[in-house]
Amino acid sequence: MGKYLGLDLGTNSIGWAIIDNDVNHAINSGVKIYNTGFKNKQFTPFKKTKKRQKSSISLCVIATILLIVSIIDIVNWRFWFNISLTTYISVLTLNLQGNK
Repeated sequence: MGKYLGLDLGTNSIGWAIIDNDVNHAINSGVKIYNTGFKNKQFTPFKKTKKRQKSSISLCVIATILLIVSIIDIVNWRFWFNISLTTYISVLTLNLQGNK
């Protein structure tokens, strides 16, 4: 059938093995271990906090607009009021998750 290359990609290491499928035998294998793990520089705690703040502000603006719509639309005010309350609750949940 042929030979297969198997890879095991970890955060601190890369493992590999070459298998001959005809005789079902490992030809060679190895591992490379790195001293320091992978650090994701894209999402530092500061950037996470900034992103969470932007999300909270956006949701608050949407909730306020929906609250105004509930005042304007007398016929369906309960619907719009419930949506705005749900949005405020999601903002609170988002902020409380950030404190953990």
